[in-house]
Amino acid sequence: MNVFNIDMGTLLIVLVLGHILTGILIISYTVRHNKEKSVNIFLLSKLFQSVAWIMLGFKDAIPYIIWISISNSILFIGAALELIAFLTLVNSYNKAIKRNYNILILICIATFNAITIYSTPENIRIVFASTITVILISFPAYKLFRHKNPSVLQKVIASFYSITMVSFLFRAYMALTSAHDMTLWSTNIFNTGSFLLLYLVMLVGSIGFILLAKEKLDVELVKAASLDELTDIFNRRTFILRAKEFISLFARKKEQISYLLIDIDNFKRINDVYGHYIGDIVLKEFAGAIKAQLRVYDLFGRYGGEEFAILLPGTNEKDSIEVAERLRKTIENTPVSINPEIKYTISIGAVTLTPDSKTNVDMLYKISDNALYMAKMQGRNRVVRFQNAV
Repeated sequence: MNVFNIDMGTLLIVLVLGHILTGILIISYTVRHNKEKSVNIFLLSKLFQSVAWIMLGFKDAIPYIIWISISNSILFIGAALELIAFLTLVNSYNKAIKRNYNILILICIATFNAITIYSTPENIRIVFASTITVILISFPAYKLFRHKNPSVLQKVIASFYSITMVSFLFRAYMALTSAHDMTLWSTNIFNTGSFLLLYLVMLVGSIGFILLAKEKLDVELVKAASLDELTDIFNRRTFILRAKEFISLFARKKEQISYLLIDIDNFKRINDVYGHYIGDIVLKEFAGAIKAQLRVYDLFGRYGGEEFAILLPGTNEKDSIEVAERLRKTIENTPVSINPEIKYTISIGAVTLTPDSKTNVDMLYKISDNALYMAKMQGRNRVVRFQNAV
């Protein structure tokens, strides 16, 4: 018995139910949450694909040309919307891509309908339908593969879409060169295999989208828990946790580290004179300017208010002073973008030491805080080192 001798009507029913149940599950999962744009697009794609497969199951109830034209057009739109949902989810669907991809969809659908209206032989229609599917899938699959730091899940989804493209190219080839019937209701091994793959892709696409959305949410939650909301640098808790790791590492290596505690001079006056909105802009731009001057592996965090800390791994006293002075001068010479008349300065307390088993972040903070206090007492806008800590 041929295991691929599967009734195509059964496959259609399974495809329709798969799309409908996926939509129901996603709606149930997100009913108490604000749906992302990508989720709404994905739900719409499930609706279009369900309608298309239902229409394809009623070929005798609809005039042939209308049946072929409308059902396939809806199916193309549904497939494209699913792919657009993935692109939107991974933030790869900007205005330029949206415009070009939408034009591509319209061209593909118009081409297929022109071929259908002019009563082109069925094998040619199959070739064009298969080719259009490949065209629509190729760019999203590429973007999922080439996305900045793609996750394993993204690569797996892109791989399945790539396999689908190969399958449809093979179907197009078979429609052109083989004597096998490659129409929808054909049960030969090639056609049945293609539709079984469609079913698997439907499963992978549906489950993959849900998991990818969950993965994105997890990343955002970790980011929200780790970063200061206003300045987008480490919050106090995360800075201390990361600093502990560096202290432990450099204690084992017996190498120096430097710690800088920074305070924005007279920040309260900025808030009082210009308002808290300007004050927030100052904090954002300050964090951006400082971060741009640091190495990738330097730690930079906000302790609270206008107080910030920097840990410089493997940095000796001389180099840390150079870094601190460079940061001080950068801020001194950088006016606030929204109002260039607003200028401000910073004071920095610094400490450099070779950590041991007794060294901790709280110790570094207290020592540098004493140095910062001295900087304030000496007139602000300066770097002061706690000498006895070396």
